[in-house]
Amino acid sequence: MTKMSDRAEWPSDSPRGRPTVPPHGRPSDRIDLTTPVWRGAFKAAGKHSARVRVLRWGLAGGAACAIAVILILALFDPFRRLPRNISIGEVSVQGTRITVATPKITGVQADGRPYEVKAGSGVQDTTTPSILELLDIDAQIGMLDASTVLVTASHGVYDGSQQKMVLQGEVRIWNKIGYDIRATKTTIDFQSGALGSNEPVNVILDGGMVSANQMDIQDNGHKISFEGAVKSIFDQASANARSEDAALDN
Repeated sequence: MTKMSDRAEWPSDSPRGRPTVPPHGRPSDRIDLTTPVWRGAFKAAGKHSARVRVLRWGLAGGAACAIAVILILALFDPFRRLPRNISIGEVSVQGTRITVATPKITGVQADGRPYEVKAGSGVQDTTTPSILELLDIDAQIGMLDASTVLVTASHGVYDGSQQKMVLQGEVRIWNKIGYDIRATKTTIDFQSGALGSNEPVNVILDGGMVSANQMDIQDNGHKISFEGAVKSIFDQASANARSEDAALDN
């Protein structure tokens, strides 16, 4: 059996080149518990790799969401089928209903008369893109004599495919040179220039008033008819004055 020496053969680092004997004449029994540098490096590398994977997944998910949004807008644009003569302001979407602020509808009738319809707000359902529900309506319609008919209503519905508008609520249609129509429901046909109501109406004229259950105006105001419980009141003096004014003009 080989006999181990009590003295350790230490490297020669003393000035004289002799082995250095640890204290008490025994080999050192101290243990270095310091974590090796390479282990910390592995842990740091692992954490960095995890962060990189998370970032990659996040970027991939964000890119997928962006692509999905672009595809949805490309395949389903809720505004692409709005009538071209409608301009809108701010927009909010809830389900299939789109609420727009301050919509404006402009156009020209068959005889060249312009019209413009403004509203405080409007609602369009994507299932019926040509229909626009309007609130707080304020409209202007040009006449052949260069005058303007003014229209206000609490609410209404504009059909872009038919170029018709149904007014409801407190409806008022008036011209500064002749008449003032009050009704609860009125239909305006922008193509033919017709205007009618199946609800009771009151028409205030310069020299009187006409009330009826129904009213129909055709041929750009040249033909007017009243039906159902028609009542009229005229001031003869005012009528005579208008006749004299007309004679002087001629």
